Amino acid sequence: MGYRELSRMHVQEVVRRWQAQESQRAIARGLGVARETVRRYIGHAESLGLSQTGPPPTQAQAIELSRLAHEGLAHGRAQPSTTVLEPYKDRLAGWVAEGMQLSRMLELLSPDVVVSYSSLRRFLARAGLVSQAKRTTIRMAPSAPGEIAEMDFGRLGTLVHAETGARQVVWALTVVLPFSRFAFVWLLVHQTLDEVIAGLDAAWRFFGGVPQRLIVDNFPAAVAGPDALEPRLTRGFLEYSQARGFIVDPARVRRPRDKPHTERFIAYVQRRFWHGGTFIDLADGRAQAERWSREVAGQRRHGTTFLVPIEVFEHEERDRLLPYDGVPFDVPIWREVTVHLDYHVSFQSALYSAPSDRCPPGTRIEVRGDRQLVRLHHRGVLVAVHVRQPKGGRSTDPAHYPPERAAYALRSSERIIQQARFLGPNLGTFAEQLLGGVQPWSKLRQAQKLLRLAERYGIPRAEQACAYALSFELVNVRRLEHILEHALDEAMPAVESSTVDRVPPSGRFARPGTAFDHRFAAIAGVSS
Repeated sequence: MGYRELSRMHVQEVVRRWQAQESQRAIARGLGVARETVRRYIGHAESLGLSQTGPPPTQAQAIELSRLAHEGLAHGRAQPSTTVLEPYKDRLAGWVAEGMQLSRMLELLSPDVVVSYSSLRRFLARAGLVSQAKRTTIRMAPSAPGEIAEMDFGRLGTLVHAETGARQVVWALTVVLPFSRFAFVWLLVHQTLDEVIAGLDAAWRFFGGVPQRLIVDNFPAAVAGPDALEPRLTRGFLEYSQARGFIVDPARVRRPRDKPHTERFIAYVQRRFWHGGTFIDLADGRAQAERWSREVAGQRRHGTTFLVPIEVFEHEERDRLLPYDGVPFDVPIWREVTVHLDYHVSFQSALYSAPSDRCPPGTRIEVRGDRQLVRLHHRGVLVAVHVRQPKGGRSTDPAHYPPERAAYALRSSERIIQQARFLGPNLGTFAEQLLGGVQPWSKLRQAQKLLRLAERYGIPRAEQACAYALSFELVNVRRLEHILEHALDEAMPAVESSTVDRVPPSGRFARPGTAFDHRFAAIAGVSS
């Protein structure tokens, strides 16, 4: 790599700052030169007997220092870059056709060819291998440390699934911090909310913190309504940004200059990481991408800042990030559903009850589900909470049913008996005997009919009819309805509730029990 030649005054300024105990990084940043240049001039100063704690250089030492520096620079200019690169023109043309980056070309040409990035660019432009067209742009003011992160996706290639053998398209999710140019790469095959949030959490874990603002692409999992002025975020991604503490700033559609750092980094990932790499599966690719982000992309000297991204990040940006707790985010799922006629909603192939008084059938409500709970919202108000059920499961709260239907829906005979007892003692006794069998739920419809008869004909008439039917052990709802329908209960004498517990009177022509025993009949025949 070539070095920038400094004037005599700049050389003296390097030595002055060096003797003022400034670091080489600070000197390079203050003078706008590379640290290698500062290091080279300091080396010349030490060769002349100067020290960091000693006196400033004399006039003769300053002149000699400038001469040594100029000779060292001229040493690297043995021949023009055109002469050096001309034998490699065909090879460079092939690399340009493959879309290879210029920085990668310099790596492949080294150590046979030593030229600068700009020299290689000019040579390719003069040779007609790259376009010389230039577009005007306005450079934005630099962001503060930890203020902004840019996120984008880029298609890398395909991987073979280890289990199915099918080829999967692999995408790179890249997150770049514009201040330090430190970046992170995460591989994924689906741009779903779960996958993207997993990648972002991996990025915050990699950086050790969260930026204050995240510029994102307009992918559907995050942006429901792309708009240049008022973009509309999805509920899930908005909730994630609130949990992590950053502000989402969607870029405009088809405006790559809104996030230029990550757009350029995508091409760098494609050509420097993916091309020529070997990946066993997605997990192996993610492990390699994280290591490459730290050891290769993070350790390179950036072509714009001329600084090492990871060093700038560690010294100036890491402490400015928002804290990250390291707890994986439970990704929610939001759906708008309709309450069915059975007072349930369907969410992720499972059923959950909704309160009938606030959400009658046909009501549109919002459902939020995570790994543990399912929450039902109506007009922004939380109306029900259920434990998350597997596919085909059901969660029902008995209180969500209308009171008159809860017992039948839940097959609860005790609830109907209690309702009948509340209406009257005879109704309660009738319901108790009706549902007292081995399978009480099989007569729930008859029990519901009993309660409806009390509502239709009134509790006093239903009580009198039940008392009269029970006096004859007639536990039949159809017969009871016949009595009430034809007003037979009004023609009958009043029967007290106490008669229900007595043995019914014997009929006029009732026979004794022995009359039905054949043994007694045989004895009677012999005796006669």
